[in-house]
Amino acid sequence: MITMEQQCREAIYSYVDEETQMNAALTGEHKEYVTIVLQLLRDCYHEQVNAGQSEFTVPDAIHEYLTVECPW
Repeated sequence: MITMEQQCREAIYSYVDEETQMNAALTGEHKEYVTIVLQLLRDCYHEQVNAGQSEFTVPDAIHEYLTVECPW
């Protein structure tokens, strides 16, 4: 079974793959968007864990926001 942590990681990768995250860290390319994705999804993860949920889901409002703001 996939853990919630793994589900969150996969959700992050669906918006910002590992290569893009590394480029943001090294060169600053798309750093603002990468930071937003990481912060929003990690915050959602912690809220869901604290609420006792067993599956990680991306709320529709956050998904829509990240989709609209995606720079590529």
